Amino acid sequence: MSNAAQRNYSKINKLPIFENNQQLIKFLESSFTESLKQLIRLTVKTMIKTEMNEFRKETEGFIDKLYFNGHYPRNMISSMGKVKGINVPRFRQKPDGWQPKTLNIFTAEQEKFMRLIEQMHLLGISQRKIRQLAKTCLGITISANRVGKIYKQLAVCEEANINDQMLDDNFKHLLADGLWSKVKGYGWENNKGVLLCVLGIRPDGKRKIIGFSVERSESYQNWYKLLSSIKQRGLRGKNLQLAITDDTEGLHGAIKQLFPNTPVQNCIVHKMRNVIGKARHKHKAAIGEDIKVVFNQENKQAAIKEAKSFCKKWYLKEPNVINSFRHNLEPCFTYLQFPKEQWSKIRSTNILEREFREIRRRIKVFDSSFNNVESKKRYANSIINYLNQNYPSAQGSFTQ
Repeated sequence: MSNAAQRNYSKINKLPIFENNQQLIKFLESSFTESLKQLIRLTVKTMIKTEMNEFRKETEGFIDKLYFNGHYPRNMISSMGKVKGINVPRFRQKPDGWQPKTLNIFTAEQEKFMRLIEQMHLLGISQRKIRQLAKTCLGITISANRVGKIYKQLAVCEEANINDQMLDDNFKHLLADGLWSKVKGYGWENNKGVLLCVLGIRPDGKRKIIGFSVERSESYQNWYKLLSSIKQRGLRGKNLQLAITDDTEGLHGAIKQLFPNTPVQNCIVHKMRNVIGKARHKHKAAIGEDIKVVFNQENKQAAIKEAKSFCKKWYLKEPNVINSFRHNLEPCFTYLQFPKEQWSKIRSTNILEREFREIRRRIKVFDSSFNNVESKKRYANSIINYLNQNYPSAQGSFTQ
């Protein structure tokens, strides 16, 4: 058959013309999907009508005879996308308090859809991308605010509130630090608030964030309030061997007050970053290398000796660097009291910083800011729950 004849035959018999195999495959997939959707329509309609007929028989003689009165359309989100126009039968007079159990399928699919949006949102996918995926994959259009509203509803219903969970006293190390981000409409300076977080590590190396709060500063009062709530929930500190923090005076004071027998390790990464930040550009690389020498010594005496040499070398050239380096230096050497195989893990807050990186990546979907403190708390609670369930892993050196 010639091409012209084939086109005429297809036109007469309403058959599509395919220019290549990709078009044919796309047509077959579309046809198959539509056939499955039609099967869903018929199946749901049949199930509901069968259930209604059984109800009529069971209630015959007890209530007035029930008559069917047409149908009404319902849409459903399914694994095949949006199924439109499912004809749901109905009675002329609806019996009080009764509806077919088959209708629960619509509720179940809606819950699955909401959970899908929640997981996409927690993974850091923007609302714009979620709307695009919903339209492309499910054939539905979501309004600009719908994604945020769905997420808010799910977050409010979140069962596992981090700050309400009871704790045991089987924690070996605590890591504490703060993450700053913008919070609108609360009257705080520069619209900034800090997410204070405490991460606990068990003797077997497993970790989890055990408490958080959203505050306007890292003051003693704010850290004391958070650590006090953790202690009241069960972590008394009898098994704590070390608290690892950044160089925050308020945090140090709160730990000393609540866990007086727990030594504190200042994060050397924070220390190096702060010191190098005070240096002039031409000296940054050299100062960075010299500080590494200080923290790579085998014992505290050698580290102090190198620290003195560092101060003598740079005192005249970089006085601001030396002042920053000397400030609260002693807690930076606490790790030297522990076995060497643990040093790389206990002398910085890097484990908590990795959690913070995930949180930062996810809050980008909010343009790095929140409308109020409650929205930030709600989002932080959901994110931390997600991280606790998906990121905990044994850290080898902690199990020594």
